[in-house]
Amino acid sequence: MSLRLKALILIITTTVVILGIVFGIAQFFFMSSFQRIEEQYARDMVDRTTSAFNNRLQSLHMVNRDWAAWDDTYAFVQQPIDNEYYVKSNLTDSTYINNKLNFIFIIDNTGQIIYGRGFDLNTGMETEISPKLREHILSRILTYHGDIEDSVAGIIMLPQGPLLVSSQPILTSNNEGPIRGTFIMARYFDSALVNGLSETVHLPLTVVRVDDAGMPPAFEAVRSFLSPETPVFINQENGKSIAGYELLEDVYGVPALMFRIDMPRDIYGQGRATMMYFLLALCAFAVVYGYLVNLIVSRMVIARLERVGNHVNKISVSGNLSKMPLDKSNDELTDLEKNINGMVDKLRDSQEQLNRELNERRQMQQKLEEMATHDFLTGLPNRILLIDRFNVASALAHRNKARLAVMSLDIDRFKVVNDTHGHDTGDKVLTAFGARISGIIRASDTLARVGGDEFILLMLETNHMEDATFIAKKILDSCVEPLSVDDHWVHLTTSIGIAIYPEDAKDLETLSKKSDAALYYAKGHGRNRYKFFSDGDVWITGDRKSRIY
Repeated sequence: MSLRLKALILIITTTVVILGIVFGIAQFFFMSSFQRIEEQYARDMVDRTTSAFNNRLQSLHMVNRDWAAWDDTYAFVQQPIDNEYYVKSNLTDSTYINNKLNFIFIIDNTGQIIYGRGFDLNTGMETEISPKLREHILSRILTYHGDIEDSVAGIIMLPQGPLLVSSQPILTSNNEGPIRGTFIMARYFDSALVNGLSETVHLPLTVVRVDDAGMPPAFEAVRSFLSPETPVFINQENGKSIAGYELLEDVYGVPALMFRIDMPRDIYGQGRATMMYFLLALCAFAVVYGYLVNLIVSRMVIARLERVGNHVNKISVSGNLSKMPLDKSNDELTDLEKNINGMVDKLRDSQEQLNRELNERRQMQQKLEEMATHDFLTGLPNRILLIDRFNVASALAHRNKARLAVMSLDIDRFKVVNDTHGHDTGDKVLTAFGARISGIIRASDTLARVGGDEFILLMLETNHMEDATFIAKKILDSCVEPLSVDDHWVHLTTSIGIAIYPEDAKDLETLSKKSDAALYYAKGHGRNRYKFFSDGDVWITGDRKSRIY
C-alpha cells in the first residue's frame, strides 16, 4: 500500500474521529447549556406566575385585615343587634364591587354566623350561600385563631369553582384583643382572575382542578410528577413549545389546583440552529481536509495537518473560539485554515446573536413594564403605579399609625395656555411643570399625572399638618418663576387640595375625591392657593369636575 494511500486512510480515520469528538462534545455542552437555560427560564416564569397569584391573595388578605382590625367591626360582633347601622353603612354592594368580593362572613367566638352574604359580581345580585360553603366557613382551620397574628389565606374548593379565601381575627383598630370572632372575605378564582394573571406574565395560562374527571390529557400526563414536595414540573411538550406546571394546595394542605403556562422554545431552537451550522461547518471541513490529503503527502503537509488538528482539538476541549494563525504559504492548507476561522466566526456570531436577542428581550420586557406604570408624556408615575404605592404606603402607615397626605394639583387656566400657544406647547408645559414639582418634593414621595393637567402628590410620613402645608407653600412659591417653553415665557399658578389619611379616608379613591373637592374650593376662592378638606367648609359634588364655590 502506497504512502499516499496510507496517509489518506490514516488522516481520514483521524479526521472522522476528531470530528465525531468535536461534534459530540459541542452537542453535549451547547445543547445541554441551552436546555438548562430554557428550563431555568420556564421555572422563572412559573415562579413569576405563582408570585402574581400570591400577590392577588395577599391583596385580599390585606383588605380583610383592615376590616377585621376595626373598632366598628369589634363593636358589631359583640352586639350585632345594637349596631345594625354597621351593615347598612359599610357592607353595601359597592364594598363587594370595589374589592371584587363574592362573599363576606362575620363569625363570633361561639361559631355563629352573625353576618353572611354572597354577591354575584357579574349580575350585581345577591346569591345564596351553599351548605358546602357554610361547612368550610365554619371549619376550625378558618375560625380558630391562636393569637392576634394567627390568620389564614388560601384556596377552598367548591362545586361552583375554587374560592380564594382570607380569614382574620376580629380585633380593635389598634390590633389588640381579646379576639371577638372571625372576619372572612372570599372571591371566586374565575376566568377573569386567570386572564389577569395571564396578562401579568404575558403568557397563556390554564388552570384545572385536581379532582376534575375531565382533566385535559396534557395535565393528566404530568399529574404523577407533581406533589407537595415537588410542586413544579417542566415538560418539553414538543420541539416548538415548553410548558411549566405547578400544583397548588388548599387551606387544608390538600392538592387542589394545577396551572400550566406555555412558552415557545426560542432558546432551544436557536441552539439547534447553531448546532446545525456547526455540523455543516464540520462537514465542509472534512471534505476540504480529505481533498487536500489526497494531493499532499509530504511531511510538511502532514505537519501542517497536525497543527490544524491540534487547534481543532483545543477548541473542542477548552471551548476557546480563537482564530487559527494563518500559514504564510498560499495553498490549499491555507484555505483550510481560513475555513476553520470562518467556522469559529460563525460560532462566535451565533453566540453573540443569542446574547443580543436575550438582552433585547429583557430590554423589551423592562420597557413594557415602564410603559404600564408611567405617563407617556411626562414620564411621571401614572394612576396604576400611584395605586400600588398607596397600597404599600397605607399598609405601612396603618401598621405604624402614621399619616399620609394626598394632594390634588391642577394648573390654573391651563386651557388658556393650549388656546394661546397650541397643544404641543401645552404638552411641554405639563412636562416642565411636572419636572419642577418633582424637584421640590422628597425622594420618598410620589408625583403622578392622572389626566390632562391634573396631578396627584402622595406624601409619606405626614405626621403633622404643617408638613403638608410646607410642601404646598413650596409648590405655590415655585410657580412664581415663569416657565420658558418654545421661546415663550409661560406664567402659571396652581391650586392645591389636600386630604389626610386616615382622618379623611383610608382608600385612595375617597381621598382623591376629597382632595379634588378641596382643590376646586381653592379654585373657586381665587386660585393660586391650597385648601385642606378637613377645614370643614368643603363638600363633594357628584361630578368630579364640578367647581366648589
